[in-house]
Amino acid sequence: MAQSFLYLVLFAGVFAIVFAILIKKGWILGGTKSKSSARGSLDRNFVAGKWQEIEQLMSQGKPSAYKVAVMEADKLVDYVLKAKVGSDGNMGDRLKRSQKLFSNYLDYQNLWSAHKTRNLIAHEATHELLFPEVKKTIAYFEKALRDLGAL
Repeated sequence: MAQSFLYLVLFAGVFAIVFAILIKKGWILGGTKSKSSARGSLDRNFVAGKWQEIEQLMSQGKPSAYKVAVMEADKLVDYVLKAKVGSDGNMGDRLKRSQKLFSNYLDYQNLWSAHKTRNLIAHEATHELLFPEVKKTIAYFEKALRDLGAL
């Protein structure tokens, strides 16, 4: 009796592992792979237009406009990263996969810094942005867009 139960548990475990693999591969139940994870085309005109909007926000000289500019620049870089490395995961995952696209490691690290500034704006209600920090952050996003061939 105990041996039969052991075989049953072993069979159930193997079945669960195989089932999980089939789901992950997308062979049953739709899986986690989707067409959206594929790399997309990059619309450079879209990027250029959005970048002009970000520059207009920066020229307003208002802290609220600075915050929006940083948020929009982060979204724009994410749009480009989706086209370059695929849309799986979140932006942090895409940033990790994009390191090889940067010839200069410092520029890659600066993009991470800019994204972290965006996260502070999004998640910390008390975070105040000073103009020098905003200017540096926007410059990091612009450099990343240039390095990625989007601007």
